[in-house]
Amino acid sequence: MSPRNGSYGSISKDEEAVELLPTTTTTPEGEEGAEEAYIGTVDAGGSSRHSSSGSASWCVITRNHRISYALVVAVVCLLSARYWHERAATAAGGGGWYSNNNDDIIDSVADGNEKTAGRLVHDVVPALSTVDPSSLGFRTATRSGLALPSDAWGERYLDGGKGEFTPLPTNEWYLNLLSHRAAKDPSSAGEIAHVYTIPYVLGVSPPRAPMLPHNTKHGSNNSKQEQTTQTQTMAGIDLYVPIMKAGSSNMQMVYDAHNGVSLGAIVNDYGAHLAKNRDADGKTLSAPTSYEVDPDVPLSPLGVSLRWKHVNMKTHVVRGMPYGTVRFGRDATGKDVLPTILAGNRVASILLDSDDAGNNNNMEGKPGKKKMMMCGSMTGEHVDQGADHVAAISKDGKAQTYTVERELILHLDQSDFTWIAFFSRPVRVRCFSDAMPKVSVPGADTEVQFRLDVVEVMTTGEEEEEEELVVRMALLDECTTGRGVIKAHCDNLKKLGYDTVSDKTKKSKEYLKVLREGAMLYPRSPSVGTEFPMEDGGGEEEQRATDVVFDWDAVPVRPEGARVAPREVVASVVAGSLGLRAENGGEDDNDNDDDDAFVMFALPHHLESLSTNAMGSEEAYDDSLCLHTFHGRTCLVRGSAWRMSVSHGAPQSFVADRPPAADAIPSIAEALREDVGFELSPNVLRGAADTYFPAKILAKMGRIIEINEELKSLKNSDGDEDTYDYPDASDGEIEDAVSAAADVALPTDEEVEALLDDLQRAVEIWLIPGGKEEGGAEAEFLYDASWGGFVNCGCKYTFKKGHEDNGSCNNTFPECPALADVNEDFGNGWYNDHHFHYGYHIYAAAIVAKHRPEWGREYYERILLYIRDVANPSAEDTDFPVFRQKDWYLGNSWAAGLMSMELSPHGREQESSSEAIAAWEGIALYGNVMMDVFTEDDEELDSARLVRNVGELLTAMEVSAANRFWHVWGSKNDEEGSTSVTSGNVNNNPHINTYPKKYTKPVVGMMHETMASFQTWFAPEDVVSYGIQLIPFTAVSERRDEPEWSSILYPVYAKSCETANEENDNFCEDNGWSIVQAGLLAETGEINDALEMAAEIPSKVFKSEGGDGNSLSNTLWFIATRKQS
Repeated sequence: MSPRNGSYGSISKDEEAVELLPTTTTTPEGEEGAEEAYIGTVDAGGSSRHSSSGSASWCVITRNHRISYALVVAVVCLLSARYWHERAATAAGGGGWYSNNNDDIIDSVADGNEKTAGRLVHDVVPALSTVDPSSLGFRTATRSGLALPSDAWGERYLDGGKGEFTPLPTNEWYLNLLSHRAAKDPSSAGEIAHVYTIPYVLGVSPPRAPMLPHNTKHGSNNSKQEQTTQTQTMAGIDLYVPIMKAGSSNMQMVYDAHNGVSLGAIVNDYGAHLAKNRDADGKTLSAPTSYEVDPDVPLSPLGVSLRWKHVNMKTHVVRGMPYGTVRFGRDATGKDVLPTILAGNRVASILLDSDDAGNNNNMEGKPGKKKMMMCGSMTGEHVDQGADHVAAISKDGKAQTYTVERELILHLDQSDFTWIAFFSRPVRVRCFSDAMPKVSVPGADTEVQFRLDVVEVMTTGEEEEEEELVVRMALLDECTTGRGVIKAHCDNLKKLGYDTVSDKTKKSKEYLKVLREGAMLYPRSPSVGTEFPMEDGGGEEEQRATDVVFDWDAVPVRPEGARVAPREVVASVVAGSLGLRAENGGEDDNDNDDDDAFVMFALPHHLESLSTNAMGSEEAYDDSLCLHTFHGRTCLVRGSAWRMSVSHGAPQSFVADRPPAADAIPSIAEALREDVGFELSPNVLRGAADTYFPAKILAKMGRIIEINEELKSLKNSDGDEDTYDYPDASDGEIEDAVSAAADVALPTDEEVEALLDDLQRAVEIWLIPGGKEEGGAEAEFLYDASWGGFVNCGCKYTFKKGHEDNGSCNNTFPECPALADVNEDFGNGWYNDHHFHYGYHIYAAAIVAKHRPEWGREYYERILLYIRDVANPSAEDTDFPVFRQKDWYLGNSWAAGLMSMELSPHGREQESSSEAIAAWEGIALYGNVMMDVFTEDDEELDSARLVRNVGELLTAMEVSAANRFWHVWGSKNDEEGSTSVTSGNVNNNPHINTYPKKYTKPVVGMMHETMASFQTWFAPEDVVSYGIQLIPFTAVSERRDEPEWSSILYPVYAKSCETANEENDNFCEDNGWSIVQAGLLAETGEINDALEMAAEIPSKVFKSEGGDGNSLSNTLWFIATRKQS
């Protein structure tokens, strides 16, 4: 749920976490009909990626199956390649994004000298719809001020480039880099312009670089003014290594900025570029460090590509990247842009083109000498250093120039971090460092204590004249000596229960080898492929699954795949990484050694899916190279494509896995007879309200109708055929339920139809375009033409005293409070909580369509607007971004929209994991219903099937993410956090614990990208943080809440409810959280006690905000359908 007070930023009510920093500053086989599968790529900006060899998407061979499948798959792929090539070429207008060069692993792409290594290719998932919202009558809004996309999006995206509109992502993990603050001046954006790539926190605000002694030249000639300044402006990226700090109710990834490194270029010296970007008065129109989204690179849900406006420099910010990568081109005069590296620590040592094992090779693999580099002092004079901490400074304090063929390794003093920098071309470098003098001078440390400059990019032939320089930096060791300022962190790494890459005896040298080999390939614009199930049939209903494929778009740093390091594919890394890779299919691909070399970091749930071993076994990880991150054990995986199968689980339903307990059916029937008379308030029937609470009421009404339908079916059952499938019920349990239902009185058909009439009116009022003037909602829905979204105008609600439920909206379009103020309508107009809000609307619409199929046909395109807004699966739908809410790398959704990128240093945020799950459940159920409606219409049937598959996939992934990140239980972790596994849960999936045991709460109330807190936006009571992870009560709850976790949670929930009642005027009961307590008790198996508890809840509570999503009927049904202990 969104903040009501508009407050964002660091949040912690846990005093233990206030002082956080140290005091010293498997691939499917080609079944018949496989071509019917939907195979597609997720592209955040709507760019279609057409395949020139779509068969490769299911012709991937895992290493473990290579021998047994190779011949079969090769034949199948050859036979199908021509068909797929022609199909993709047609879709792409005869070309296609990918070339089909199977003679070499390095395939060309249409971007100058850039090449991509064996990309896994995909056909495009068809659009759910391509109907323009305006053609349905919905009015269009354009945004202004902070609600507009920032200038960082660049002309292509802001103006459409060639006149084509591009829907933009609003909830992606990297959007802090594209905030208005970052776009205006990255150098002053501070920690807001940071993102968590995992394992690094990456920023775009390098500190000002200290001027070199004696005005050492750097790039173009300096002006007189620049020669007299103390520092220079640098554009580029910052890399920080965050560490976990935790208290009892808060966990954060924190870092000391002084311990980071910056990679970029000095921009003061590029006056020619600046001059081109000044107005008539000479005023700079954009900051010298400003950048924009690279228009030559497709948008990606796994990363964003940036290019700087005033210096020819590019970077690709990608989730799971082991290296920070910056590409340096040439300036307008043809001179090389020269890299600079800064650090806030002194340098202890610099090693050039060598390793620490004495196996020293240059680029040609010839023996070489181990070479140390010495820096000049920051003053250019001799420094008499202390004996304890000696910087790598020459005796006379003067800087010398060194040649670097391939790499340099930096050990920084205070942090004890060791970094490695790779250069794609030979360079000449020199460096300067602060020292620790024998006599300390009082005063604060300077922001920059080390500077290294490339002073020349060397060439070896004419073929390199147009070649760029690619510099890649990676953390090599976070505890080099164990004597740094974060020694406690290093000590805790030894207690994790597994070795990290900093382990000197087992991992560090191997990690260095892998980084060297992988430095030749960088991820550019990764795609996410979704291979949905084929047509239903053949008894496969229980086996639906979607393959999710990460294609990392691996690009070599040199033309024609020239290597930057000797080939050293390390066998143990390949075996331990547990990864998959795409096969090119050619006869001679050198065993895809290049692809083996490409590495990315994977989280525990990726490894679980990629591994052929049992996740529950620690041996599965023994050979892997891992770091510890916020999300647990994070390990390198080889290969430029990952294929991860996501089981949809059993088909979703409006009913539970078992019928209501027979002895509870009379109570449910009695509640139904009361609840069927529920009357909607007049303002809700007129759409004069926000889009959240009324939607919960609509879903509540739908549940009443469905529960009545279930009992009616049981009542009328003749015993020969079950209307409902109860997969976890014995014949005896079903017979008892049928017998009990036969004796109860249910609401009359007329009463149910009247309730259904009201529900239909309340659902469709929001979908009648034009506002109240056209008979639609007073708070009308609009199409946002600036971002590409379905947003609500908002309501200035006015009412007469005593008639609060019969007020009206005192505004009409274009006066839209929800578009002007992020605090209106929970931030709906700013893309907060869309899936929460729309999920309830979709769920209710599914029930109306189920009972009134003709209405379902009539309103199908309009209901799809909700779905397309939050879960559009196709780049062919050019009105909405693809999968707006989804974080494919983590697996969960993000609720926070536009303002979080402007104000939150912790990035995206989501509060209620359970409402996210319910949203995707609603989409799956709506797709199921519409499949029945469209039985005779093949085209619409395919669309509805895709809706169902999308809903099921997102439900499964969100349930898994909630179990990992929001539900905290069974942890065996130590002080700093580990990754332990417990098994035997109801879904037969291992539970992965990633949090340190210092965090004592069984839930996370608010999850950010770099912080997890036990709290909510809207109330301070503990019970709310628990309860917000448990609503609403629907059939999917059984998949969501593991019995073991529920049993751990219940005692603390009950205590928190009691405390809230005692300390805050009966808060828990009056606000409906006591309803949730009864449901939670039932999840522990105590059905009878839960039924008694529910019966004691006053009827008024079901009308409270907390109870709006629940009726007494639904509460009793939920309790009575849980599994008895």
